[in-house]
Amino acid sequence: MVAVGEQAQVSRMYEVLDAEIASVVDELAGRPGPDRAPVLRARLAALRGAEHALVFGRIDRVDGTTLHLGRRGLWVDGEPILIDWRAPAAEPFYAATAAHPMGLRRRRHLRLDGRRVVSVADEILDGSPPGPDDRVGDGPLAEALAAPRTGRMGDAVATLQAEQDAIVRSAHRGITVVEGGPGTGKTVVALHRAAYVLFALPAAAERGVLVVGPDARFLSYIERVLPSLGENDAVLVTRAGLTGQEPTATDTPAEARRKGQAEMADSIRSLVAARRPAVAPIELPLGSETIEIGAEAVGEAIAAAHDLPHNPGRAAFKEYLIAELRRVRAARTATTLARIDADTAAATGIDLDAAVAADLESLGLGAEARELGRDASTALSELAETVVDDPRLDAAIDRIWPRLTASDIIGPQTDWTAADLALLDEAAELLDGPPEVVYGHIVIDEAQELTEMDWRAVLRRCPSRSMTVVGDFAQAGQGSTVTTWRQAVGDRFERHTLTVNYRTTAEILEYNRDLLAAIAPGQRLSRSLRHGEPPLIAPPTLDLDDDELVAVIGPDHLDIPGAIPVSACRGLEFDTVLVVAPAEFTERDLYVAQTRATRRLVIVPEPDALPTLRR
Repeated sequence: MVAVGEQAQVSRMYEVLDAEIASVVDELAGRPGPDRAPVLRARLAALRGAEHALVFGRIDRVDGTTLHLGRRGLWVDGEPILIDWRAPAAEPFYAATAAHPMGLRRRRHLRLDGRRVVSVADEILDGSPPGPDDRVGDGPLAEALAAPRTGRMGDAVATLQAEQDAIVRSAHRGITVVEGGPGTGKTVVALHRAAYVLFALPAAAERGVLVVGPDARFLSYIERVLPSLGENDAVLVTRAGLTGQEPTATDTPAEARRKGQAEMADSIRSLVAARRPAVAPIELPLGSETIEIGAEAVGEAIAAAHDLPHNPGRAAFKEYLIAELRRVRAARTATTLARIDADTAAATGIDLDAAVAADLESLGLGAEARELGRDASTALSELAETVVDDPRLDAAIDRIWPRLTASDIIGPQTDWTAADLALLDEAAELLDGPPEVVYGHIVIDEAQELTEMDWRAVLRRCPSRSMTVVGDFAQAGQGSTVTTWRQAVGDRFERHTLTVNYRTTAEILEYNRDLLAAIAPGQRLSRSLRHGEPPLIAPPTLDLDDDELVAVIGPDHLDIPGAIPVSACRGLEFDTVLVVAPAEFTERDLYVAQTRATRRLVIVPEPDALPTLRR
């Protein structure tokens, strides 16, 4: 009967959702204007994205009021019938506990199959005894922990835990850093934080949200999460693709570290600065003659461009020199005309200008005399304007202050590595200024993988410094050059640590205890909510369930058929993981590989010892 009562309300919510979708579809069919159409398409995508498992929770207060929670808010006659999970009113659903019930008597979890309510699970929070309408049982978290992996991350909007939700809803407007071991839900927090920002922080959402992940495999793994939360406005890019390009070559770890160091920014700045002229006299072509611009004027032209990037600075430098050439041309022209007048007066004893002006005045044509004077000034100006049209002038200035591209500074090659792209981005800012596209908020997952030069590329795309940064330095790859968050983002950030493990079993964590102590002595193992079998060492055969997701992970430098290189598995999870040739891994890479499993870890000492897999 409880499910029947909930079903009626859920069905009503879907009716309202369908009506909203139909209304938007009808308006789009009417061919709205170019400003309105994108808004409608975004709204339609959000409505359709919220349709799956539209309703997932309910809170009952001790005062008798109730609220249903879902993926978006719905209203009827101005009254809410469904509260968006990101709204302040929904916070007790995630944060209330028996010790701190936040005014709640009951928290209810609903599970839907399509549009049908198939189960209800209640938590009594105020200490009162269960009543006839209560269905106390395992909630969706236990169900999610037991479910097999699918190869795609799903949203956790119904299962966010209090320590995660507090970070997701953080009102901090600066940089929020989230640490935690493997399996503690860092990626869940990052993606739900992105959805929360789009909903709750208009100033940030106005410029959009960017989500940065380590590689294309990872983006494929997470790409359905935000649409399932009704959000399609976030942009997902790889760390390398942040600059708008993708790498076409690969560096060795040592070379990646070299290129990723902050000192490279100083080197690039020096290379760009060296292409600006020194203060010295220069000669510029002007018609059939060459004119020397003195060192003082050149210094003033350089100073006019001092605070500008290289190429805009060149334009300002050129404009100043053209003004100087105009002045010189006008002065020379005036001097020449004056000399002609003087020579004529000396030869004839007549001041032609004065005589003509006097004659015009005697005829009552003084205005014409003044106009003649203006015509002479205009002629001088027109002569000066020919400076701009001289085709040799731009070429001459280009030899003094050349136009440059980023590849002129970094190198002429056509194949770029991920580290090269960060260097190109640094050069591009020095040459042309900050990137045109910036974001109101940036979420960075697996942030420990970014080099110092990567961080510079990220920060220049977020002038407001509104960011959510999640990572674990114990899992840093071989190319990373950053070892502390202060080194990455500076002194001003708010740090949180996730302590509960939702993925890795207690047995697997214990197996990795000594390894973690070696690579991160100050970091404690997280507390696992899962238990399973102890790790296995090279069994001859391995029996698998039909729906079991299996991964073979090997070191990057070994070509093992069917294996995922360890550098490409950060952030991913599988039911069973076979780690091949552990002695060939670095310690940090081995820690990453051995913490990807949610059920079973198998250690395979050599590639030729892989067990036979049977389903």
